[in-house]
Amino acid sequence: MRRDLPPRASLEHLKKQAKDLLDAHKRADPDALARIRASVPAYAGLSVDAVAAAPFALHDAQSAIAREYGKASWAELRDAVAAQGADAGPSEALLRALIPLPFPAEAGALIRDLAAKRTPAATAAKKPLPEVLPALTMRNAVFLPRALGPIHLARPTSLATLAVALDRAPPTLAVFAQRTADEEAPDAAGLHPVGCEAYVHARVMDGDDRAWVVLEGVRSIALVSLEPGPRGSLAARVKEVAVEEGDAAEVEPLAASLRAHARNLASAFPDGARLVALIDAADPERLADLVVANLPVSVDDKARYASAPSLPERLRIACALSGAKPAP
Repeated sequence: MRRDLPPRASLEHLKKQAKDLLDAHKRADPDALARIRASVPAYAGLSVDAVAAAPFALHDAQSAIAREYGKASWAELRDAVAAQGADAGPSEALLRALIPLPFPAEAGALIRDLAAKRTPAATAAKKPLPEVLPALTMRNAVFLPRALGPIHLARPTSLATLAVALDRAPPTLAVFAQRTADEEAPDAAGLHPVGCEAYVHARVMDGDDRAWVVLEGVRSIALVSLEPGPRGSLAARVKEVAVEEGDAAEVEPLAASLRAHARNLASAFPDGARLVALIDAADPERLADLVVANLPVSVDDKARYASAPSLPERLRIACALSGAKPAP
């Protein structure tokens, strides 16, 4: 059966639909068997009895649900749900609560525009990662995928790097956190090795030698080397960080605990209902990124999270940093 994805669909509700369909297949429920045969091409030529006897795992059930909603795969359905959250966007009041910085009115206007429409960072994430990116080094912060906020730049190298990034299409750059905040020109060893490709939405000059820039995290990247860039800028050779998915039996209870805790925390923010919608739509990796990006924890803690190689480990770190209690 063909269904339309509702506004602000819940990924958790869709996962429950897939689990219900899996259970119904185990019971040989006639309606479920007919749905599977109608939606998944691999089962289309089988009889109802053959569908009942055929192997049918959770990923098959997720594929069936995705196809019922007109998507070619579960990943495509998940991206569609995430896009709804991006389309809704956080409100300016929520962003000001999440980013308590004294940025100027011009930057506030830019954020209002971003809150009103889907941002292009998701599109940038689908493009191949460049081997070399303009590079920013941050003294007291770690930028993570899906983070959105204004950054203040004053170092000449940073301003030159920003100018180079704005000449690119798409305008992205690499952001790496410094190990020591007072280093004026850190080398590669002075940076945490995992950073973030970030989309540059806009620049607002703050006098002649300073600027605010609104960035949005695109994806995690690892630093290969630093080198001088054009026009006095800094450049980084990078590679994409692939997070190991881990065992679903380990991921699901960790994600459920983190999601429940994050929903409780979100209710304290202005326009918390919109943030809850973003939390509900996020898959486990995006959920962990969203939570850790907005926690008031140290650079070292966030860098430890960014460097974790597997999703279960990232979820455990996110739970520990946020105070969520993992399910036993």
